[in-house]
Amino acid sequence: MSAPRSRPSDYSHDVSPYEYPDDEFDARNDEAHEPIGVHRAPVPAWRSWVPLLAVIVIVPLLAWAAVTLLGKAGYTAPSAQGSASASATAELAGGEEATEATAAAEGEQTAAPQESAAGESEPVQTEEPAAPAVQDADLTTGVTIHNGSSVNGLAGRTGDRLANAGYTDVNVQQGVYRQSTPETTTIYYASADNEATARAIGEALGITNVVESAEVAQSNPIVIVLRSDFTE
Repeated sequence: MSAPRSRPSDYSHDVSPYEYPDDEFDARNDEAHEPIGVHRAPVPAWRSWVPLLAVIVIVPLLAWAAVTLLGKAGYTAPSAQGSASASATAELAGGEEATEATAAAEGEQTAAPQESAAGESEPVQTEEPAAPAVQDADLTTGVTIHNGSSVNGLAGRTGDRLANAGYTDVNVQQGVYRQSTPETTTIYYASADNEATARAIGEALGITNVVESAEVAQSNPIVIVLRSDFTE
């Protein structure tokens, strides 16, 4: 004869229509209204902190990303405006410098006429009478050339230069001029009427010492004495 089945507990009767003996999984927990033997893995304590950690980490990252994007978009236009402002400032400075330079130039131009006027008001020094013009030379005037240097043929070559310049009466004395004077190359002319011609010959030959002396200029109205300082 089989043993009589034990009466099922109230909990097993409520949750299952089957009548089985109560075991540790059917023991009723009156406070929680649930069986105490249910197989559930225990929940880790850190899992409850996951949402809070997510908020602490993700929210600042999102805020930083938003600020960065807004910063890049917001400062593009001011940068362009700053460049335009800098260009305008540079142009303004350049215009001011050009204006100052123009004013300075005008001031110098204004000062120059004033200085010229002041210079014109000063007494003019008396100049020596101008020498007779070369075009007043008489190419037919007789000219005598003496070689008072140690250079052979100097008088002849000088006579050829005068002949090529248009003078028609040139006499070259042979030999060496023995007089001690003059010490430097000199052109002598007999009178004031021959001065223009004498100076014209001086310009043609590069002789600056032109002297009036009727005593020396006896053979011809113009006498030239060449010395070692003469350059052909």
